[in-house]
Amino acid sequence: IKNFFADLNKLNAIALQNKWAQNNWDLKNSLKEEVIVVTDVTLKIVFASHNMETMNGYTAKEVLGKSPKMFQGEATNQITSSEIRKAILHQQPFEKTVMNYKKNGEVYVCLIKGFPVFNSKGELRHYIAFEKAA
Repeated sequence: IKNFFADLNKLNAIALQNKWAQNNWDLKNSLKEEVIVVTDVTLKIVFASHNMETMNGYTAKEVLGKSPKMFQGEATNQITSSEIRKAILHQQPFEKTVMNYKKNGEVYVCLIKGFPVFNSKGELRHYIAFEKAA
């Protein structure tokens, strides 16, 4: 429960510091059921919730500064990956199911709902993804 509140505080701090225009996600309830990953505009992970470790074996610290591509591998569908890249390029939300890899090399099915995050001036600041094993 300590990690839950730490995650919620970090997310709220990122949102406040970057003046997220749309902060209407129910982050508190999302953290109970989903892993939350936030990347900067260069797609480097700047936040990952602690419950990621339960889903794929990686700690939040291990993924910071890395690309979400680190979870992809041979079983990851390239068409789906391309569709996600296209949505990101066009700053559009997306919802996709992908084959990702756990830290131990096991494949798992991951449902990802991703959204671009803009500040009050309409500038792209981050991407936020809500993920769960399907």
